[in-house]
Amino acid sequence: MKKVCSVSALLGFLFLALVPVSCWYDNEEALYGGDLGCDTVNVRYSVEVRGIMQNNCYSCHSTSSNVSGFPFDDYAGLKAYAENGGLVGRMNDQLSPMPPTGLLSACDRAKIEAWVKAGAPEN
Repeated sequence: MKKVCSVSALLGFLFLALVPVSCWYDNEEALYGGDLGCDTVNVRYSVEVRGIMQNNCYSCHSTSSNVSGFPFDDYAGLKAYAENGGLVGRMNDQLSPMPPTGLLSACDRAKIEAWVKAGAPEN
């Protein structure tokens, strides 16, 4: 009986010791700074930037919606806002984020910032 109790106690101890560390979930962006697999080299307006804008901004920032007064669905409108600093400033604004549902992912913001720093080319 004594041997069964000590084996049970040992198994119970191992179970309690291993359970808290055996299952763990972390967000890769939080762990690795948001740049895991985020390619910001040679960001193109026609591929990366326009895609991000379509998915997150066009519902308010388009010539057809006319909600914001800042249309981004054409290159000229987005470039003008990028050049005056409004685009990067608003998309990184913690207190009043754009889009209003919350900041874009760190990777999307890094891509847009890289495009703006490159002169916001129409490529």
